[in-house]
Amino acid sequence: MSDGAPQYKAQPPRIKPPPALVTAVGVGALLATVYPPAAERALAAWGVRGVAFVLLALGLLSLAAWRRAAASAGIPLYQRAAVLVLPVLAALTSDALFLRLVPAAIQALIAALFVVSLRGGDGSLFYDAAKSLHPYAPDFIAPYCRKSTAAFAGVFIVQGIAAGWLAFHPPASGWGTATGLWIWTPVIAASLVDWVIRKSWFRYFGPGPLDQLLKRALPPENTEAGRRSLEYIRRMRAQLGMPPP
Repeated sequence: MSDGAPQYKAQPPRIKPPPALVTAVGVGALLATVYPPAAERALAAWGVRGVAFVLLALGLLSLAAWRRAAASAGIPLYQRAAVLVLPVLAALTSDALFLRLVPAAIQALIAALFVVSLRGGDGSLFYDAAKSLHPYAPDFIAPYCRKSTAAFAGVFIVQGIAAGWLAFHPPASGWGTATGLWIWTPVIAASLVDWVIRKSWFRYFGPGPLDQLLKRALPPENTEAGRRSLEYIRRMRAQLGMPPP
């Protein structure tokens, strides 16, 4: 029997599509991983000019397909088209070096997208991604997200330098594997470090066993940032009619 009090029904967060800039970074990261081993095999089968013409065709198609998304992400046309310079040079010179430099250019472009997201306001690429994945994410995470975004921009710059070095000094075999997989070691390591720092600082823990173990080791009540996170979670769950954490 109802007592007249308003009844709330918990509603799951509504996951929004990722912003164009976040999507562009994801596509770039995928290309930076897949391209080197694919290009290495294609070079053996088709030669430099064959691969260069295929890349030019794919690049022109991607410019058309991503026109709206890239424009909304604030990426000028000349920056989007700049990556086509390398396959053009490869087609003109038949030098595979320009094709091996494509991963370095992609890494540099990803770093630039991270930096672009920091322009003006308190936003950042990681903050936009967090708000898409967790619409109820609090605004007080914005400063941390900006610092993390800047740090990862530096990581991608390092990876771009590594990819460039491998382009000029390719191993006798396995350039594609080394460039497509092994140079991602810095970003994997940085992601683990970021996860540890984020958990230690905000002390927001989910229901999973690892999070529950960390919650016992790092009680949110023991730090100001942890108490702030806990209070926010309690307030939001109360507003949504959900039980306290």
